[in-house]
Amino acid sequence: MAFWRSAGIWLFAVPWTLFALFWETLSLGGFLGFGGPTGQEWSWFGAFFVLFGLPFVAIGLGMMAAPFWLSRRAARSVWVITARRIALITLGRSRVTVRSILPQAVFAIERTEKADGSGSLKLIFGEGRDSDGDKVERSETLQGIPDVRRVEEIIRRMMEEQTVPAR
Repeated sequence: MAFWRSAGIWLFAVPWTLFALFWETLSLGGFLGFGGPTGQEWSWFGAFFVLFGLPFVAIGLGMMAAPFWLSRRAARSVWVITARRIALITLGRSRVTVRSILPQAVFAIERTEKADGSGSLKLIFGEGRDSDGDKVERSETLQGIPDVRRVEEIIRRMMEEQTVPAR
């Protein structure tokens, strides 16, 4: 599931990386003096183009690896609902990361349900601002829930129990 959610970036990364590798091949040929005047082994100008293209190759390879990395991370993660909080536990190579969400932090819940009753829940915490100052929704999505309505009811109950009535 995580792979397919990020497959769009992979489709963009394929031509990006191919062009960056093409650029590097041509630049490296120019740097080493292939196709240029005879007797010229390499040039600083060619070296500049080789170095200029390296970050683009690295970015392309990173974008191509992203869906696989996200899929691996999702396979090593589990959502846990306790009596007081919702937690995401992710197993790393040498550490365990736990991210807790308190029920009172959840502003709204969006349920996506399939015909078999499975689905996903999107927990919305409100709005924030990105680095450009644009409004963005702060949320987390719990995916692959076998009985999504039941889990939604549990979370809504937790939210109601955690709210303190106004005096």
